[in-house]
Amino acid sequence: MSENTNTIAEVTVEQILTTSNPDIFQLQLRQEVEKPAESNQLGFFLQGYPGVGDSIERRVAFQTVSSQFIEEYSIVEGCNLGDTIDKPCQLIVTETFNKRVWTNKDGSKGEQSPKVNPSTGDTLMRDGRPIYRNCELSFDMSAVCTYIEHDKANAVKTVKPEPVAAADLEF
Repeated sequence: MSENTNTIAEVTVEQILTTSNPDIFQLQLRQEVEKPAESNQLGFFLQGYPGVGDSIERRVAFQTVSSQFIEEYSIVEGCNLGDTIDKPCQLIVTETFNKRVWTNKDGSKGEQSPKVNPSTGDTLMRDGRPIYRNCELSFDMSAVCTYIEHDKANAVKTVKPEPVAAADLEF
C-alpha cells in the first residue's frame, strides 16, 4: 500500500440528486487533483495523450444531506463546497481488499464491484485479491489517500528464443 499527500483542490458539487425521501438528497461531489509525476511514470512520458498524460486524478464521492442543509448553505450545482459551507474539505480515496455490501429496499443484496482497468475491463488485483476503491468527503485536511498497487499481470515478458536447427524447419 502507498499513501499519497493531497494537493488542495476545490470540491465541486457536480449534481444534487433526489432520493425517495423528499427531505434527503445526495450530493455528487467531484475533485480533480494533480498527481505527482513520480506516481504516474507512464503519464509523464505520454504527456498530451488523452486520458494518460494529463496526470489528473478525478475523484467522485456522494454525500447524503438534508434539505435544511441545502437551504441553510445555499448549495447549488457547480458551487465550491468548501467555500459555500466555509469549511475546508477534500475527497479521500481509500483502497482496500474488503468490498462493501448492503441490503436494498426490496430485500435483495447489493455489493461493491472491484476496481477495473477502464481500457480492458480486467479486475485489478494484488496477490490474487480484488481491490476495492472508496472515496469519501473529509474535513481533515491532513488525511491522506491510501492506494494499493495492483499486480502487473499482463506485463510483457521478454523471452529469448531457442536456436532451431535448419533441418527442423518446415518449408
